[in-house]
Amino acid sequence: MLRTLTLFLLFPFIGFSQNQKLLAHDYSFLVIDGGINKLHQSNDTLYELHCYIDQPCRSKPEKHSKIISSQQIKDFTILKLEQLDTIPFTTDPYPATRYSVGVFKDIDDKKLGYLNLISGLSKQQIDTVRIDTDSLNDMFFFTLYSDAYLKELSTLKKVTTKSQVLEIIDTVKSNQFKLLAEKYRKTKTGDMYGSGFSAEILNRACIEKGFNPIGAGRVINKLMR
Repeated sequence: MLRTLTLFLLFPFIGFSQNQKLLAHDYSFLVIDGGINKLHQSNDTLYELHCYIDQPCRSKPEKHSKIISSQQIKDFTILKLEQLDTIPFTTDPYPATRYSVGVFKDIDDKKLGYLNLISGLSKQQIDTVRIDTDSLNDMFFFTLYSDAYLKELSTLKKVTTKSQVLEIIDTVKSNQFKLLAEKYRKTKTGDMYGSGFSAEILNRACIEKGFNPIGAGRVINKLMR
């Protein structure tokens, strides 16, 4: 917490307007087990929906947060967020430390980077927190895919054989992901068991080799048993 509060921001945050659209459309992160974590904006609220490739998204969002303010600096949009969900079965269902800082990273018209930079802040802390925006260039961001790009990816060939799996694994183990792994190691992502990073490099490897990454992790696990 002390580290996060020593970060510095040189420009003021802009109060968020309900007419301000940060996400032109939904973006999704592909999970290894065939799940899809979808990010959707409605007015001043960000919704995180959990879906599966063979099922519709759950009607109730996993969580939702109010966008208090946003700030665009070069390729990054820094968001101050207030989590609106209550914590069940606790004596403190609406904790004071429900505020966080999230960052979008512009990649291209098909992909968007996202990082939950700081969590567990109080209202006073979120109002005064300062961010070293230069340090964002050296941080790891999870890659989210637009719905249009997911449709494009779904037309790629599917993983069906062990030889294809080994081809993807060789790519995952290649030197090209070393820099990405180093950035991940130095970034506090909240990815406790590394499953998010595993999904990130698997998705990238599948796309690079011309395979459909949607649901590929589930197929790979089945073929390698």
